[in-house]
Amino acid sequence: MRVFIFIFKNVFLVLTFTLLLGIAPLAWAAPPAQNGIEKSMQEDEDFTPTPYTEYGEFNEDAEEEADTRFFQHGRFFGISIGLGMESADGNRGLLWEGGFPTFDMKVHYWFDFNVALTLGVTTATHFFQTNVNNLQHVDISLIRAGVDLKYYFDTKNLAAPISFANPFILLGGGNYTKTETSFSAGGDVEPQSSLGLCAGAGVEFAIKPKKMYFQMEGKVHLVNFKDTYTTDFRSHTISLDDLTGRFYTFTGNVLFTW
Repeated sequence: MRVFIFIFKNVFLVLTFTLLLGIAPLAWAAPPAQNGIEKSMQEDEDFTPTPYTEYGEFNEDAEEEADTRFFQHGRFFGISIGLGMESADGNRGLLWEGGFPTFDMKVHYWFDFNVALTLGVTTATHFFQTNVNNLQHVDISLIRAGVDLKYYFDTKNLAAPISFANPFILLGGGNYTKTETSFSAGGDVEPQSSLGLCAGAGVEFAIKPKKMYFQMEGKVHLVNFKDTYTTDFRSHTISLDDLTGRFYTFTGNVLFTW
């Protein structure tokens, strides 16, 4: 009996000691786990802004600086009046004469230092002599109403003469109206209108910065009228199979801006 009691006591002590060894690590591990949860909650509740959490436009400062410079030193609107000449090549150039004077008037709008939009009207007078269809002397009025998009080159790092000239290129389109008048044929021939394209280049000189400038501009115009492919002029002094050809204008304009 004593042996049995002795064995029972020893087994009980071993089990108790083993249980204590198993509970001790859990007791020691509990506080760090609690600390970790509290630390995680504190980090989640930290709403302090950082460069990684704030939203920002990376180019905002540069854009604002460019806008500020444009408002201080740029031009917004302008009106120009000019005078020049117009000519044609190809078969139409062999028939038509004149082209001076050519009048040019435009309204200008600048988006920034480099890009501008112009709305303009250009009128020119031509004439020709022919015995075809008893036309004799024919006076021609050619009017263009259109829009041009201009691009001014950035010349601040170029040579002084180029910077002073302020060169630009342009691309545009518009409506071209041609009216021919022959008194021997009984008055005006039916006006012809057509859409066309133009491209050109020019230079601009400052007379009074931001207020007054002088522009020189050259353009080539691509447009076809109803009589472009006519064969009526094969019996002309110089036989012409058609009246194909491009138009060219060169004008000098005084530009007022504000």
